[in-house]
Amino acid sequence: MAGVRRKKGARTAEAGRESSSHRRGRYGFGGVAILLCAAVSVAVAADHWANAGEVYGGVRVGEVEVGGKTPGEAREALGAHAAGLRGVRLDGPRDVSFSTEELGASYDIAATVERAYAVGRRGSVAERLSERVGAAVGGVRVAPVVDLEEKRLGERVEALAEKLDAAPREGAVVVRGARAEVVEARDGYRLDVAATAGNIERAVRRMSGEARLAGEVLRPEISTAEAREAAREARRAMSGGLTLVHGERRWTVPPAAVGASLDIAPRGGALRVSLDREAMLANLAEVRAALDVEPTEASYSLDGAGVSVIPGRAGRRVEVEELLDRISSGLFAGEREYRVPVAADEPDLTTAEAERLRPTAVLGEYKTDYTWDTDPGRRINMQRASDALNGTAVAPGETFSYNAITEPLDYEEAKVIENGRVEYAEGGGLSQVSSTLYMAANLAGLEIVEAHPHYAELPYIRPGFDTTVWFGALDLRFRNNTGGYILIEQWQGGDGYNHACIWGRPTGKEVAMRSEKVFSGEDTEGRLTTRWVVYKTVTRDGEVLYDGIFRRVTYKELAPYEPEQGGGG
Repeated sequence: MAGVRRKKGARTAEAGRESSSHRRGRYGFGGVAILLCAAVSVAVAADHWANAGEVYGGVRVGEVEVGGKTPGEAREALGAHAAGLRGVRLDGPRDVSFSTEELGASYDIAATVERAYAVGRRGSVAERLSERVGAAVGGVRVAPVVDLEEKRLGERVEALAEKLDAAPREGAVVVRGARAEVVEARDGYRLDVAATAGNIERAVRRMSGEARLAGEVLRPEISTAEAREAAREARRAMSGGLTLVHGERRWTVPPAAVGASLDIAPRGGALRVSLDREAMLANLAEVRAALDVEPTEASYSLDGAGVSVIPGRAGRRVEVEELLDRISSGLFAGEREYRVPVAADEPDLTTAEAERLRPTAVLGEYKTDYTWDTDPGRRINMQRASDALNGTAVAPGETFSYNAITEPLDYEEAKVIENGRVEYAEGGGLSQVSSTLYMAANLAGLEIVEAHPHYAELPYIRPGFDTTVWFGALDLRFRNNTGGYILIEQWQGGDGYNHACIWGRPTGKEVAMRSEKVFSGEDTEGRLTTRWVVYKTVTRDGEVLYDGIFRRVTYKELAPYEPEQGGGG
């Protein structure tokens, strides 16, 4: 029985041990956590008690250490530092600084100290502890409370950019007389306004008086060394004058003139020295004046036997481009003497070509009576225009213009048709000369390019056969569609007629023209109106090339002439 009790007692003791071990397993860790929290609370409380009334150690405001200082001491330290800053000095290519007033910056020292004192004293226990540990281990930097006028800052930096920005100066060579002077290269600069403003703002917020200019140094493409090499090459080119030779004649281009003919410019990223051909050409003026001979064009004259050729003559010209090529290649190789090349200069119309294309027959002719009007001014004008036209040669394919020849002349006042009535103006009578020539050109089988009928029927020519001219507006133009030159013969005859003949090489064409009135009546203003149709028939060697209507013309009755009061007329 006793043994049994011992066993029972043993079980009881063992059970007690198991029960105690189980309780430690269930409540041991919670107890540890409670103990740790208690320890932390004690530590925090102790640390708070130890640092009561001071900024925690390791706290800095910008560049100023305020850890371990009372708020009053921190205010004093920050105030003294802020007063000593007076602005921001910028490190860069130039010594530049901005005062605090220029930047519009002001520090709130009291608020800044409150911010520093709050480190480790705000948030949860864990947050406070984290801030305190951070301050103790690595330090905590607190940004000051600052009022910064960003607009003013931007304006100040932009103004600074206007002072600092500069384009790079390229290395160059300036030629003065026969001297080549080097212009040394210089770096330029371009300020990065946004980045510089950012650097200044960060310096202000760190309570630092130092910041860096942000910008880019601009390097010139042409260095001083390259300019010096180009100057040496230019000096070699100007080391002596040039001599130009043709036969026994010699001309000299002095060194200064050679220098003025140099082109020194950057090309392909390098400074190149070459010949300025246009400038050198000016130095050849005397040579060309002595050697150039203008060719004489062959031409035609009218005499009793018809049209004869006035021989042309070949000229001579300096081969300018070839000479410039020689100078351009030889100048920098030290060559100083050059032979002047010349070549024959043939006229556009040589004697042989003029003979081949010579007009040999009258292709068309026409005449109009000028005695119907006795106005001497009109007859003088007709004479001057006829004289100017007489002997005009028109090349194959070329278009003749009546105004181009007659407009430059001076004329007397005579009757003209203007605005539907007869007026007096300079050039009266020219349309009779143009009408006479117009019909001669038609009968010669030439291509009429431009012609304009008069406002009214005229007494000197059949209706439909006339054409008027008005300088700057209306012209008579026809094209030489023959295989040779045509020659205009026009004169004011003593027989009372204005004559026009078109000479050319025979084409085999025959031209006949007639006109018919197809209407006569009054217009809405009560003026007599007539309409005419002009027919033209063209044959060549008996074959009909054209037979039909050539033009339609409408004429109106002229308003009566009303001379100005007190006028001559």
